[in-house]
Amino acid sequence: MNIYLMIQKKNKKTIDLINKYNLKHDENSAMALIINSTSLELYDRSTPIKKPIKVDFTSKKNNYRCLNLKKNELLYKAVGIKKNYLPSILDATAGLGTDSFLLSSFGCFVIMIEKHPVIAALLRDGLERGYKDKKIGNWLKKRLHLIFNDSLNMLKIPILQPDVIYLDPMYPIRKKKSSPKKEFQFLRKLINSDYQPEKLLNIAKKLAKKRIVVKRPSYASPLSKDKVDFVISNKSHRFDIYLPLKKNRST
Repeated sequence: MNIYLMIQKKNKKTIDLINKYNLKHDENSAMALIINSTSLELYDRSTPIKKPIKVDFTSKKNNYRCLNLKKNELLYKAVGIKKNYLPSILDATAGLGTDSFLLSSFGCFVIMIEKHPVIAALLRDGLERGYKDKKIGNWLKKRLHLIFNDSLNMLKIPILQPDVIYLDPMYPIRKKKSSPKKEFQFLRKLINSDYQPEKLLNIAKKLAKKRIVVKRPSYASPLSKDKVDFVISNKSHRFDIYLPLKKNRST
């Protein structure tokens, strides 16, 4: 995908980041990557009144979540964290890394996989700034990492077999008055229609040791016709949990 680049202040490290993901200049693109002195941001040129988005693991919101972790957090339960057990997690649909960051803040070792070059660039930029942060940098370096690849290739990627594979596919469009959050609107514009969540689930069942956790809105049907082994939910969303193929399960 070609992205129009708006360079406000040249930053060699950030420009190198853009080159790493083979992003191209396209003056007709509706989306723009803004390179400023501190971060990389994504801007929607078709709606200029909207502020750009970026990955910021050091934001006040993320800082609050880290300082106010609740053991009844739905995500905490869904991945199977216990007092003496922190699973290794492969987030196969990283997006902007929100859930991956939260899982790593719980203490889990998390690998994110992202195939879209723009999203991967935003994630890498967010990680590099997060690694330098005095409050979270030390543990973030140890627990949260990124692989730029297609998750459909996860069986070929040289990584240790994870305990849990986490999937948060793009939510189906729902006709309602309120619009989805700005971040979701941006991602929907970027991600192509060739996304294959059901195929991804089937591949995940071959790799995960313990479980596959699929995040779904409460109104949506399961990702697959396969039986959901159990569900953890609240009013707004749920986690459909599948067990891996028997030959992959660890005791």
